[in-house]
Amino acid sequence: MYFLCVMSYKTLTVRTEAYARLKKLKAPGESFSDVILRELPEPWQTCGDVLQGLRNIQAPMPDAKFMAAVLKGRGRRSRRT
Repeated sequence: MYFLCVMSYKTLTVRTEAYARLKKLKAPGESFSDVILRELPEPWQTCGDVLQGLRNIQAPMPDAKFMAAVLKGRGRRSRRT
């Protein structure tokens, strides 16, 4: 038995700025389709989708300089009266 599996393709036209953004997000060995699917996930339709989506979201790592400034400012009194 022989099966021919053909993926369909569409040609898109994007502005130069959009291409530059996609290119920045693209990892080595990744296609632009992979980037689009990763960055534009399916919208959440149900409460179950929302819960699952929130479980899958990873919190970004805090900026070290920002965290140092926050910690340095703790315990300081406001000058407001």
